[in-house]
Amino acid sequence: MAFSACKNTTENTEPKEEKVVQDTLMTTAAENKMGAGKIAQLHKQAEAILAYRRENKPDNYAIIDVGVWEYEAAFKDGAMSKPGAYKGHWIDFNQDNSYEFGINGNIQGKGKYHYDNDTHLLLLVNDDPNVKPEEYEIKLVNDVMIMMGNLTYQDNGFQAKLLKIQKRPGQ
Repeated sequence: MAFSACKNTTENTEPKEEKVVQDTLMTTAAENKMGAGKIAQLHKQAEAILAYRRENKPDNYAIIDVGVWEYEAAFKDGAMSKPGAYKGHWIDFNQDNSYEFGINGNIQGKGKYHYDNDTHLLLLVNDDPNVKPEEYEIKLVNDVMIMMGNLTYQDNGFQAKLLKIQKRPGQ
C-alpha cells in the first residue's frame, strides 16, 4: 500500500501591485462611472476655473505649501481604510501652485492647484487630461489636514486625513 501526499501551494510569488493615489487621492467610485469624454470635459472646465481663481485670488498659503502631506486614513466609497493602508502616500504642494503626489520615493503624477483661504476650497487639476479634476473642502489644524470631497466633480463620497511631514517618504 502506497500513500502519497501533495502539498498544494497557492502562494503568489508575483510582487504586490501598489495602490496608485489618484491625485490626492484614490480613485473614487464617481470616476469609475465616468467615461473618458466626461472626464475630458470636466478637465477642460476645471482648467478654466483654475485660471480664473489664480488670477483673482493669487495668494499662496504656507500652511498648505510648506512641508509634505502624508495620508493617514481615508473614507471612500462607504468604507474606512485600515490603519496604515496609505502609509507612504503623499501630496506635495509648491508655492508656484503646482503639486506632485506619489507613493514613498515614486512620483505618480503632478498638476496645478488653487487653495482659497476664504472658502477653504482646494481645486486640483492633474496635468494628464485623462485624470478627473478634484475639489475638496479643507480643514486645517496645525499639522493636520482633513479633505472632504465636494460635489463639483463627484468627490463627495471621499474624506481623508493627512499629516504634515518634513520630507517625502522614501527620501
